[in-house]
Amino acid sequence: MNGSGLLQAALDAQLITLADRHLARYVASLDDSVPEGLELLVALASAQVREGSVCLPLQDNPLLEELGVRVEPSELAASPLVGSPGQSAGKPLVLDGGRFYLARYHAWEQQVIAAVRRLLAAPPPAFDEKLLRKGLDSGFPRHEEGVDWQRVAAALALTRRFTVISGGPGTGKTWTVARILELLLEQPWAAGMRIVLAAPTGKAAGRLTESIGAANPALLEHTGKAQTLHRLLGMRPGRIDAAYGRDRPLPLDLLIVDEVSMVDLPMMARLLAALPEQAQLVLLGDRFQLASVEAGQVMADLCGDGEGSYSPETAVLLERLTGEPVPVSPGTLPPMADHLVILERSRRFDPERGIGRLAAAVKQGDGEATFDVLQAGEDPVVWMPADTASLQALLQERVIPLFRAIREASSPQEALERLGELRVLCAVRDGPQGVRLLNGLIERALGETRRDLYHGQPVMVTVNDYRQRLFNGDIGLVFREEGGALRVWFPDGERGVRSLLPGRLPPHESIYAMTIHKSQGSEFDEVILVLPEQESPLVTRELLYTGITRARSRVTLCASSSAIEKSVRQRVRRVGGLYQALWQADG
Repeated sequence: MNGSGLLQAALDAQLITLADRHLARYVASLDDSVPEGLELLVALASAQVREGSVCLPLQDNPLLEELGVRVEPSELAASPLVGSPGQSAGKPLVLDGGRFYLARYHAWEQQVIAAVRRLLAAPPPAFDEKLLRKGLDSGFPRHEEGVDWQRVAAALALTRRFTVISGGPGTGKTWTVARILELLLEQPWAAGMRIVLAAPTGKAAGRLTESIGAANPALLEHTGKAQTLHRLLGMRPGRIDAAYGRDRPLPLDLLIVDEVSMVDLPMMARLLAALPEQAQLVLLGDRFQLASVEAGQVMADLCGDGEGSYSPETAVLLERLTGEPVPVSPGTLPPMADHLVILERSRRFDPERGIGRLAAAVKQGDGEATFDVLQAGEDPVVWMPADTASLQALLQERVIPLFRAIREASSPQEALERLGELRVLCAVRDGPQGVRLLNGLIERALGETRRDLYHGQPVMVTVNDYRQRLFNGDIGLVFREEGGALRVWFPDGERGVRSLLPGRLPPHESIYAMTIHKSQGSEFDEVILVLPEQESPLVTRELLYTGITRARSRVTLCASSSAIEKSVRQRVRRVGGLYQALWQADG
């Protein structure tokens, strides 16, 4: 089969889209001697990026096997269109070992690898050891047996240029960061230190600001409010380059970034390029949570194989500082392992029951344990069918009364606070169990059929609007003022609210129900989690875990046993070279 035939076969099998085919044909048109199958590889690589991978693996690839394509790496490498690591300037494609890249994604990946390696090799920052030991003792009182990993995380962050802290909800990541900041500011050289807080979305930035302020309000005098990464880097719609980058580093000495699981590869490359040479970097996130919507799984790749053991040198330092006997690896560890802390102990969930037990079973991919929790019928975990009749009954019982009460709230602030009591989370946007249908069901049950904004309507911003200080994912509420005029109200990040006229609201949508992806960085007292009956590659273990852990106190899982079984078994499979470069000896 010739190149055009292969492209058409891939298109017919829905392995690529028309856009992928168009890109492949454009790239092939740049040279007269295109190797057989190159067009197909370009189209598949483009499709892989859209699905979240950074590249197309050429070995043991079921996509290529399905199409009967056998790739000869030597023929690919000989093409003028295909570059190799270090020799790809001006070429649209790169072949790196058994991985085939669109050149810009290979460049971004190499930038991240090089920047992380520089951070790992950087000399440690100055610190007063006696003062640090004293601060760790007073800031982390001993209450429980076992290693206090929060104490270890703080010690590591003070003695490294680069630290990654991973932990699920309730493990105390931001509380630990507050202690880290306090310890830093106690150091004699910290006067005038420029500290910046950031997160990938406005919503996550607001929560980080609120969490740090709740732990110690005085810290915000040193850090200021958390910013979105877009704002921090000076990125604007319609502009390719950010204001800050390699030639103009960010004016900071310490950068702390929360919700890193949501950060994609291109954004991480831009962020690391703008980091000053002597700056410290602390990344926070949950390595088991959903990866970014765009290409890459940076947080998961950074955490790699780390399981809380360290090299003998680092273990000695940590024990001397913290008194904690951290595990020592019996073998040689990659440098990344000495810059990573995994927080396992949740202060929010009991690991032996309810939400904590369910989340752990899903995270481990243990289908039997997952059904044990669901079938036990122990509050606060409820399992029920996801057919339309069951969903409608559940909405009438749990959701409609809340939104009627929100309409009757005495103030916009009270109404917004109640908005966080419950949220319907869906795995998909379309179909009988999707966001669109459930939003429609709820609006009709509330008697709302109008297209215009109306009193009591929850809305989510879908486009960044820097002028209004509103960002994609921010959630607000339409509410009447005392005089009867409608305004749209949002939390102001300081436990208050602010409002704007309806005409100034950026593009938005109703948000009675939302996707699990959009819920990242949010928490609700109660979550109604709906999985589709139709099989979908989007419904994975990571998606289910993320949805479950958005709840503080109650989860109602609406799904068939087969949908649950498939989601627990199916994992996010993203391909790239970052993990190998940081965790494998031959990377």
